[in-house]
Amino acid sequence: MTPDKTRPRGAAGPAARSAGGLAPIATEQRPVLSRAAITATARHIADTEGIGELTLRRVAAELGTGQASLYRHIAHRAELLALVTEDLAVSFPIVEPAPAEPPAEAIAAQWLAMYHFMAAHPWAAKVIAEGHHLATGTRSILEHGLTLLRAAGLTEADALHGYRALWHLLLGHLLNEHPFGHDTQHDTAPPGGAPEPARGPAEPAGAEFEWALRRLIAGIGRMDTWHR
Repeated sequence: MTPDKTRPRGAAGPAARSAGGLAPIATEQRPVLSRAAITATARHIADTEGIGELTLRRVAAELGTGQASLYRHIAHRAELLALVTEDLAVSFPIVEPAPAEPPAEAIAAQWLAMYHFMAAHPWAAKVIAEGHHLATGTRSILEHGLTLLRAAGLTEADALHGYRALWHLLLGHLLNEHPFGHDTQHDTAPPGGAPEPARGPAEPAGAEFEWALRRLIAGIGRMDTWHR
């Protein structure tokens, strides 16, 4: 008897014949489990449903397998969080400066790219700020960030302080959509019931962050003039 040919990937596995040998019964092929597949599924859940929904049970359900099957690859939820954090870290955008681009513009371009990247993954800022899951993948973005700051004339020590300040600014804006001190007086009619002045178009996402970012960069660039 000639053996059955291998089916294309993604198709059902070899057909199983019924007891009478008349009609084939298709068998469903389960997805192959791996740490990469688990990580990709976990990141999708975190992005679409929130980090609170990220559990081993939820990942197993998404992959169409039992929770016990995941234990061959991952031990607990903390390890799952570490995996998605590392996966995010190695995906951070790195923006290379354009030829003759002013250092301040190169720094701004890098951190604006970081803002928009992390805003697309709303869970990321909270996980990073909590600091429970350190990612080795951040090494490349750290080195790039320090290189940009040194190119702006900062010493090694000041570049490191500047890098940390930029991170704090980034996380602060992402964690606080409406920061403490947000001006709400223009959200209501002024005293006397006079109509509210017409507003201009809404600011694009990240506009407030960019405003603060550029001023922080300008301040960092003048660090050598500060009294120490």
